[in-house]
Amino acid sequence: MMFTVGEKYRDMLACEHSLFVSPWLTSYIQRKQRQFNACFDKKKFHWDRSLSDMVLLPGQEWVTNVHTIYAPMIWSDSHWIGLAINLPMRLVEILDPLPTLHSDTEVKQLLQPLLQMLPYAINKLATPTLSQFSGDHPFTYTRIPGLYQSTRDGDSGPVSVKFMEMHALGDPEPHMSGITDYMVDDSRKQYAMSIYKCAI
Repeated sequence: MMFTVGEKYRDMLACEHSLFVSPWLTSYIQRKQRQFNACFDKKKFHWDRSLSDMVLLPGQEWVTNVHTIYAPMIWSDSHWIGLAINLPMRLVEILDPLPTLHSDTEVKQLLQPLLQMLPYAINKLATPTLSQFSGDHPFTYTRIPGLYQSTRDGDSGPVSVKFMEMHALGDPEPHMSGITDYMVDDSRKQYAMSIYKCAI
């Protein structure tokens, strides 16, 4: 779904210095948390080549060419949320289809790997100027309020992608707050058709 949406809006995203990425990014960060925490000198932490290739993709270098990264993230192996990661501002906006599922304390803990590790990865792998990105202090985050809430099993993934799509487009009508169950069903069908077309 992230690939098809990213391809659909490729030119617009490039103009807005934005990028859609697969769940690999957040999954990788989550897997590396224990190693990162155990590393004495975090500035020398070894990042995998796959992350380096993502950060330094020609024309899409983080901070220099890409300012906002849209990434899905799974919490507790069961609930998908969308993230709008503003790199220069060091701000992560959370687009959560069911915010009542996790308390503020739980959200902070679940996001901690990303908030703490991203600055180190960017400073080591990317080449931002000091005016664009400086220091290793953690990112901050905010939970976007008033969004459509999905209480149906299996909808958090598609709804999260829809939130990220609408956020990237400036939240057009009916806005993320005005999504309905019917619209979610329709979006699922559209995503499925797009994925099928890419596969054949």
